[in-house]
Amino acid sequence: MTRAGGDLSTDGAWRFAPGLHRLRHYERAWLRPDVFSGIAVAAYLIPQVMAYAEVAGLPPVVGLWAISAALLVYAFLGSSRQLSVGPESTTALMTAVIVAPLAAGDPARYAALAAALALVVGGLCLVAWLARLGFLADLLSKPVLVGYLAGIAVLMIVSQLEKVTGVPVSGDEVVPQVRSFIEGLDGVHVPTVLLATGVLVLLLVVQHRFPGRPRR
Repeated sequence: MTRAGGDLSTDGAWRFAPGLHRLRHYERAWLRPDVFSGIAVAAYLIPQVMAYAEVAGLPPVVGLWAISAALLVYAFLGSSRQLSVGPESTTALMTAVIVAPLAAGDPARYAALAAALALVVGGLCLVAWLARLGFLADLLSKPVLVGYLAGIAVLMIVSQLEKVTGVPVSGDEVVPQVRSFIEGLDGVHVPTVLLATGVLVLLLVVQHRFPGRPRR
C-alpha cells in the first residue's frame, strides 16, 4: 500500500525498517535530548562492553566493535525506542564456558570460535523470528528462570575472584576454580582487594542514596 507521492506506509516495507521511517520524519527539537541521551548511554555502555568482552575471554576492543555494529543496525531495524541494545553478562560468560575448552589455549582459535558462535546464534535467532517461535519463551517456568539466573550469578562471581583478589585461579569448572582459589588465599593482593571493596561500597551507597537517578 502506498501514499500519495509514492511513499511506502508503515504497514508496508517500512515495518521492516522503522528506524528509517523515523529518520525521514525527524524533528529538530528532538536533537538536543537525543544527544544527551546518547552521551548518557555511552558513559555506561563503553566500559560495560569492554568488561563483558574480558568476561567472554576476548580482548576489550572486541566489545567496542561488537556494540558498534549492533547499535548501527538497530538504529535502522529496531522497532522499540526503549529497548537497550548491548552485551550482557550471561551471554559473555556462556561464551567463555563453551569456547574455552575448544580453543585449547590458542588465542587466535578462541577468537575465531567466539565469532563463529555469535554468527550461529544470530542465525538461529533469525530463523526463530521467521518461524514465529517467540512463544517458546513463555513455556519456561519461573523456578527454571530463577535457577538459571542464580547459577549464572555464581559462575560470574567465581570467574572474577582472581581479578578482585589477585589470587591465581585455575580450572575449567566452578569446583576446581574455587578449590584453587582457597588453596592460594595466602597470595591475596591487599591493594586489589581494597580497591574492589571500595568500588562495591561506592556502587551500593550511590544506589541507596540516589535511587531516582537514571540507571539501566
